Amino acid sequence: MKSVKNPAYIILILLIVVIIAIIFSLLPPISPQDKLSDSNDSCDSCTVPNGIMIDGISLDTILSGDIEAFRDVDPREFGRAMDISMYDSDDLNRQAGFMDCAVTTDQSPEAFADLAMNIQTDLVLAMQEANRNTPRYSPGDEIKGDMPDSISLLDKFAYLPAEWDQTGGSPEHCGNCWVWADTGALQMELFRQENISDRLSVQYFTSTYHNGTGIWACCGGSPVWFADFYNITGKAVPLSNNNASFADSATMCENGESTLVPAKTIQTSPNYPIEEMHAEMISTNSAYEEEDISKDDAAGLIKSAIADGRAVVIIYTPDNWDPFMSFWENGNESAVFSPKSTPGATGNDGGHVMLILGYSDTVPDGGYWTVLNSWGAPANRPDGTFRLDMDMDYSMQNPDGVNTFEFYVQNVTWGSISGT
Repeated sequence: MKSVKNPAYIILILLIVVIIAIIFSLLPPISPQDKLSDSNDSCDSCTVPNGIMIDGISLDTILSGDIEAFRDVDPREFGRAMDISMYDSDDLNRQAGFMDCAVTTDQSPEAFADLAMNIQTDLVLAMQEANRNTPRYSPGDEIKGDMPDSISLLDKFAYLPAEWDQTGGSPEHCGNCWVWADTGALQMELFRQENISDRLSVQYFTSTYHNGTGIWACCGGSPVWFADFYNITGKAVPLSNNNASFADSATMCENGESTLVPAKTIQTSPNYPIEEMHAEMISTNSAYEEEDISKDDAAGLIKSAIADGRAVVIIYTPDNWDPFMSFWENGNESAVFSPKSTPGATGNDGGHVMLILGYSDTVPDGGYWTVLNSWGAPANRPDGTFRLDMDMDYSMQNPDGVNTFEFYVQNVTWGSISGT
């Protein structure tokens, strides 16, 4: 996926250039003579390595353009495969050798960037194929039928707007918007099911996921990967625990940095035990789901989740970030953003993950979703929120086939919290 022009506009999915750069950083430098020797070999002689595998399929299958090969892949395996610590040196050498062949022997940043631009969209499309296997959200019988005209969960969501901020006020920051949104969804589940209003730690996930280094939380991710982490680790950590406050805002994945807060330094007791957790996608996109889904049906499913007290995670991947950024920086919280396709656009412009915490479907206000961003509380947005037009095209896709919108809920089964 193409990164958004300004580092402040966080990418959703890790760039393949990060994978390549990190792998090469683990290897000794190649001498000019080695490069000269290697340049005599045609890329036709490259063999697909057994390095990074995704549910039995080589990551390098993406280079062949065989995106549908990932249609039967468990989407959780994409996140698991990006944990560099699971590979031995032979795996990394094979992977690096193949990538080096793909980019020729020029290992300059420009060569990495060129390769990334060519295949990053295919990487996202491969993940979309795998996400066909993600469970779909279905509302319970008790909340089917007519929805209330408006609902707000914002007053039930424990947060300080100025602190709900991944950026630290910097245009260059950690790309863990997905962790903020999904932590918010997890936090709302704690309130919905257990009537506990407590702030949960974003830093705990950021420090612990993939050991806080390599291809880690600041490199981007998905709700599916987030749920997989908590399904395995089995506990959510309160923000009030020692060293649980967010401190990685200025830590950049693109620079090969690691977390500033080692996981072992975060106090994990008390915690809220989790027995089981998984992400569920809300079916809103007719083109992607390959079935007819009306605009009303799409909006109705999102409404039903909110009516049930759930926060809805929204992934927004436009073909041009300029309209939204102008709206965010110059509008106020009563203005409504209406996303549109950009004439002449050729692909996506990078993605961002946020949290829907309410809606209004009344006249004369018109319908809109109340969306909490993770960019703090600027003067024009004291709650850190904006309104998103409900009457939008839920089936919108970028010219390259990447979904413009995706919506998720987090399904959580809590353990006993009596001792918390």
